[in-house]
Amino acid sequence: MRALDKLVRRWQLKAMEHIDTAALVRTGNRRLLERFQRVARDVPAYAALLKTRGILAEKIRTPTDFQALCPILDKQDVFGSVPIEQLCVGGRLGPLAGVLTSSGQGGRFAFGLSTHRQNKRAAKAIELAMEYAFGTDRCRTLLINALPMGVRFSCSTVTVAETSVREDMVCALVEQFSPSYDQTVLVTDPLFCKRILDYSRATGLEWERFKIHVILGEETFGEAFRHYVASRLGQDPERWTRGFVGSSMGVGELGLNLFFETRETVRIRQLAYRRRDVLSPALGDWPGRVPPLVFVYNPMRIFVEIIEPDMNGFGALALSTLDPSLMLPLIRYRTGDRARLVSNAEIAHALQRAGEKGIAIPKLPMIAVAGREKDVLPDGRTLLDIKDALYARTDLADGLSGAFRVETQGSGLCLHLQMREGAKGRQNNIAEGIAACIPHPASGPPDRIELWTYDAFPFGRCLDYERKFNYYTGASLHPD
Repeated sequence: MRALDKLVRRWQLKAMEHIDTAALVRTGNRRLLERFQRVARDVPAYAALLKTRGILAEKIRTPTDFQALCPILDKQDVFGSVPIEQLCVGGRLGPLAGVLTSSGQGGRFAFGLSTHRQNKRAAKAIELAMEYAFGTDRCRTLLINALPMGVRFSCSTVTVAETSVREDMVCALVEQFSPSYDQTVLVTDPLFCKRILDYSRATGLEWERFKIHVILGEETFGEAFRHYVASRLGQDPERWTRGFVGSSMGVGELGLNLFFETRETVRIRQLAYRRRDVLSPALGDWPGRVPPLVFVYNPMRIFVEIIEPDMNGFGALALSTLDPSLMLPLIRYRTGDRARLVSNAEIAHALQRAGEKGIAIPKLPMIAVAGREKDVLPDGRTLLDIKDALYARTDLADGLSGAFRVETQGSGLCLHLQMREGAKGRQNNIAEGIAACIPHPASGPPDRIELWTYDAFPFGRCLDYERKFNYYTGASLHPD
């Protein structure tokens, strides 16, 4: 059976080389209308919503009708407003294999429900993705899941170790087990990844002995951070010959790995980071200094929309699930992220004009994700720029934990930085160095920077790595 599965994956990967993107999109559009009609008919809460708003499902016959008439929903409209059964097909909870809980960062939890059948299909999709990205059918692979407890996935082609947010467990596994494998894949989030790197440096773990790949989720990050992680793992952050640092984006109530980077999309973003002039015509004139993450996605799994785009094409991201087996389907669900649809042809033309011949254009459609809608400071700067500035200089980044909090103080902003655990001295040097790296406000007073020891960081009670960290709160809770 395992040999047959390998043959099927090999055939699927071969077929991906000849993907007709336009045909995929047409199929996705057809599925969209089918799924909408089913949800309108069989999901009580959605049927009631359409009735309340005077929307007749039978009048929605094209994608244009769908986008013009169907309501945009967010977490507050759906979860906690009605009993969970009313959000399910048939108005009841069927036999569940699992429940995935969202982070609850917005003050309300959302839930993703899965059946045993869905879990089997998801495992097959993960196995195909792992073979595509890392050749796991040919290479013995250890996968370490260091995401917060509750985020789990199955993959029969690799060895899976689950540590949750325990950096000591991660490093012990690498030290004891990685020598017996061809490669190790570490799945975690950026803030906890920094914690792992700090701990491993303190304990003397030599990452360069192993081939390590890192898949980062949960939040956006910049290219300086990617370079920092790669360099600390002893990798080549340009050609990725000794490992790969990539990103995957999921939404708890919609599914895992909805969007994902490839080596090609990483190179596109790296070029945008160095040469804004080359790719801004194709990616849009993105907000801030750091370019958006560039992902690919399967248009037969999700229907992607950008709501109320600005003049550069960036707007609110809304997704509709297309899987017919979903127990809790969601239609035009606003994720809280800001994004822009990307034309593969425009990216190809931009690279051609710049003389960049070494970057292949992905077959799947692309999307640029700039971060959460709320991740913008009052003066227009982005939190992504602040995050990335902390890693612009490796020597400074080594002294920090990666956690920070921005507060409004009077007419300016205060940036509170947490030093890494055990770090001592050099606070003035770090503060001055970071001040030189962060983008300055266009007007008003310069930012005030305050460094805290690891234990004294006044926001540390929120830094348990199980919850998404809140980088900006508005008015200061710690005035002078």
